[in-house]
Amino acid sequence: MKKEIKIAILVLIGFLSFLWLEKPLREYLSLSLFEEEIAKQISGITIRIILIIITFGLIKKLRLIDFTGLKSWQNIKNIQAVFLVSAFILVGIFNNWSTYTTTKLELLILFTLSTFVVGIVEELTFRGTIFPLLIKSFQTTNRPVLISAVLSSFMFGLVHFINLFSQPENVVGIISQVFFATAIGVFFCGLMVRTENILIPCIIHALVNFSFGAGELKQSLAEIPDIEEVAGINWSSLIPTTIFFSFIFAGGIFMILKADKERILDTLKNE
Repeated sequence: MKKEIKIAILVLIGFLSFLWLEKPLREYLSLSLFEEEIAKQISGITIRIILIIITFGLIKKLRLIDFTGLKSWQNIKNIQAVFLVSAFILVGIFNNWSTYTTTKLELLILFTLSTFVVGIVEELTFRGTIFPLLIKSFQTTNRPVLISAVLSSFMFGLVHFINLFSQPENVVGIISQVFFATAIGVFFCGLMVRTENILIPCIIHALVNFSFGAGELKQSLAEIPDIEEVAGINWSSLIPTTIFFSFIFAGGIFMILKADKERILDTLKNE
């Protein structure tokens, strides 16, 4: 097994292991300081902020800064790639507007912050670290960027099987989460290489979480104790969800195929 693949697997294991710390922190906060939903949000935000710091340090250590575009973050290309998905985000925000306005202010603020830190840490981990490591590993193949995008996105999708521990009865729903997360992971990979800056997929990921993750707020309003965590996406119908994510997946593939493979490989070689 190549060194880059080993590092990518270790990054994934470390990411999952660190997320487990959220549960004891949530239990401590809910028992001593806050109501359960507030404790859930605070613990998730705290753990992910720490993960953001660790992952950014890892990107620097692995010399992936140039690939992510963070060295010259003002230099963003092909910004038109976000226009269509932005329209879907606006539709999601509009559809959930009444939920936002009827949620308690402190919970809404925490939910908003949570959606952004989740988007940022997942992009830094999967598109900023694992994705380029796999590209390095598969650089001698005909389509290293496409192969690496699909594999890193599949890893991103598989992470959602962790929800089976909290929802063991929801096997079909969790499998759907894995499929949808994989599809949108490919899109974020495409967005990353097309705009040449990880800040764009970070922002879009966070906005997708905010606009389509309002089901979490709806459940808190209904006082349902077990909240489903669906990668920031909660559509009311499987059919429109499947259509949407199939379109997103195809868009990601298109952007990856349009990306400058030689520039990407040169950037990673220089690092």
